[in-house]
Amino acid sequence: MRKLILFLSIVLIASACTDDFLNRYPKGQINKTNFTSKDTLDLSILVEAKLGQAYSNLRGWPFQWGGLAMNNYTTPDAEKGSTPSDGGDLSQYKPLSFTQGTFSITDYYSACYNTIYLTNEAMPLIIALNDTVPEKTNYLAQAFFLRSVMYYRLAQAFGGVSYVDKVLGQTDKTPARSTRQEIWNAIEKDLKWAIPHLSTRVQLLASGNSGRATQNAASAVLAKVYLYQKRWADALAVTTQIITSGDNDLTTPYADIFTEVKEYGPESIFEVYCEEKPADQIYMNSQFGEIQGFRGVPDLGWGFNGPSQALIAAYETGDPRKEATVIATGDIIDGRKFKADAAAYQYFNKKAYTRVTERGVYGRSTTAHAGWLNIRIIRYADVLLMHAEAACELGNTTEALAKLEMVRERARGGNNAVLPKITTTNIDELRAKIHHERRIELALEWERFYDLVRWDEAKTAIPNFVVGKNELFPIPQTEIDKSGGVITQNPGY
Repeated sequence: MRKLILFLSIVLIASACTDDFLNRYPKGQINKTNFTSKDTLDLSILVEAKLGQAYSNLRGWPFQWGGLAMNNYTTPDAEKGSTPSDGGDLSQYKPLSFTQGTFSITDYYSACYNTIYLTNEAMPLIIALNDTVPEKTNYLAQAFFLRSVMYYRLAQAFGGVSYVDKVLGQTDKTPARSTRQEIWNAIEKDLKWAIPHLSTRVQLLASGNSGRATQNAASAVLAKVYLYQKRWADALAVTTQIITSGDNDLTTPYADIFTEVKEYGPESIFEVYCEEKPADQIYMNSQFGEIQGFRGVPDLGWGFNGPSQALIAAYETGDPRKEATVIATGDIIDGRKFKADAAAYQYFNKKAYTRVTERGVYGRSTTAHAGWLNIRIIRYADVLLMHAEAACELGNTTEALAKLEMVRERARGGNNAVLPKITTTNIDELRAKIHHERRIELALEWERFYDLVRWDEAKTAIPNFVVGKNELFPIPQTEIDKSGGVITQNPGY
């Protein structure tokens, strides 16, 4: 028996030392070892798989857990929530005491780059598709969009980062950090190509392919990139295209935007698909809703990302958006009185609440933790407020007021006794009104911290904010170490 084991070991060692073992080929490329002329594999399947992985990262734990913290807990408008001891390093966000070792920031950074890696793997497979494949250009446009989204998030959070637009080989070194401007330029180039090759929201709904990138989603990301650069005229031109496209509108009542029945509705610009139907063995769920769900009775989640007292006080008298955004212990919703855990924060994000009609169906539990809740990353109201901001900065107060009024009119819900029409044409006053409207309309969503930073208001609005440091988050030390010091740290960390 020992001789047999020794013989097999020698064979394995010998085979491991052959040229075939040592000759490794780049992933994501067609080569003689993974594809021959006799093969009949439909490359579209591989492309769909890679893009599917990239989309799934948007609903993944690292992107949600760190993203909510970086966007919200850093600001006076949100509390970490849950219980004081729950959440690990999340307690570092409010005092801005996070470091290059904060795990949730590292996770977020890695999730962004993992998605970029997947899109870079997909691109050569897409290019290898026969030109007769009708989806070829759309596939490539989706890959450009997904890569651009992640570079936007990286540049937004960390400034200039390493720009990689291909699958790196084993001997390739990590590139040094590009400047943030270089990242903006790369995103602009990719999105300008992608936009005309993507489908509209209405087209995707008709084809049953909702959940993929749309023309307006790519345009909205491009508009955000322009706003960061204060390219007001370019931002206005792009948001105008979105508005005149007819693909989106404000017909969805504010309180219904985040419900299952209104998924991919006219309010939706960029929305991440999630689903949980145990009866059909469908588990494409996310913990986005569970992270923020009501903690207590009923048990709907963990209670993170709660509205602060400062945010609650900031609503104008009678603004219906307050009730649509805030759950307080003692509230009666769907005929049931809500009672928070005694040790938990007592206010919750109602935008993550799932109505009782969504629970207990499709095999879901009556206290299921919202695994099916789609993630609304960019909404039409966000686009209208970007448009108003750009118009205001260009001195076009008529256009700015018109789009601001559209958002407020929808928010009134037909009650003209609240949210009076704004009429000021003073640029400073109008700018402040638009900034406030973004705060209220998009409360607890995806942009508050970064809005304050790009408006240069963070230094006065956020306690402990250090100018020259806290505009950016720290580059994870693990990434600096893996690069052999090629990647450098942000100032102050």
